[in-house]
Amino acid sequence: MKIILSALALAVAWTATLAFIARTYGLHTTPGIWAGVFGLPGVVIANWMQASLLHRFNSTLGYSLMFLVNWIFYCTVIQGLVSVKRGLLS
Repeated sequence: MKIILSALALAVAWTATLAFIARTYGLHTTPGIWAGVFGLPGVVIANWMQASLLHRFNSTLGYSLMFLVNWIFYCTVIQGLVSVKRGLLS
């Protein structure tokens, strides 16, 4: 349960930060590009899904897709880190 909540907190924080940066600085600035890099799996998959499957862009849908993809990604990364830690300590 801790892994799911930790990943949820990371995904919410990243999505909120990216939305803030997009509204203030813009996505094609240095902060916007770095925010996209840190949320890479969600950014790429959400943009690909919107372009390929929906043939249009909707920012709310894009942020939702990015959040879900990154939440799943962060869960797997945190689970992997926990597994490696357990393996090293035993």
